Amino acid sequence: MRNRFIFIDADDTLWENERDFRAAEAEFARILAPYAKLEDVQNLLWEKQEGNIPYFGYGSKTYFIGMLDAALELCGGSLSRDVYESVKDIITRLCFHPLEILTGVEETLALLSDTYRLVLATKGENKEQLLKFRKSGLEKYFFAAEVMMDKSPEDYLSVAARYGIVAEDVVMVGNSVRSDILPVIGIGGTAIHIPHESVWVHEIAELPVSERLHCLDSFSGLPALLSKITVS
Repeated sequence: MRNRFIFIDADDTLWENERDFRAAEAEFARILAPYAKLEDVQNLLWEKQEGNIPYFGYGSKTYFIGMLDAALELCGGSLSRDVYESVKDIITRLCFHPLEILTGVEETLALLSDTYRLVLATKGENKEQLLKFRKSGLEKYFFAAEVMMDKSPEDYLSVAARYGIVAEDVVMVGNSVRSDILPVIGIGGTAIHIPHESVWVHEIAELPVSERLHCLDSFSGLPALLSKITVS
């Protein structure tokens, strides 16, 4: 297993992310409270987000566009300066707030980096994701970083090829069933699921039944699990 590549998700696997987006949604709903009920604001925002992802990808910029689209519809086709500035302020704070590293992550990465080549494997807007990675202080434990378009099976196969490994040798660690587990199992790789208490609606999916799927309660359990996993 020495020097085997291990791919590790970023948001909500290494640091808090969805919690902060939920807080942003709640603030957005308060701003739009004069125009609609909280549940209606949230549902419309999710609808606009889903509609924009195919065009703009993932990340705070797309979230901003989704908020503006939702606000514009709720406000009858025009936005006041106050609403626009308030929404812009939500996204600005979301982009530049300090990252909170999840419990046990740094100590575990320090252990793993002595034995494995760790590769950050995330998706979204390249500049935004790499900036978070640098801000995290965890970069020193990683061999490389990959920002994929959508974490599709094709994306994983392309990343594997860049590191000269075959699909069945891909080992991916992450919290999202849709992005980190299903596509990796689909290409014949090994997936390790570490759930997070908050899951983005877009990422919700059922865990597959597979002998190549492993589940952990915490990131700290990775060294012991990886030492037992053998990949053909």
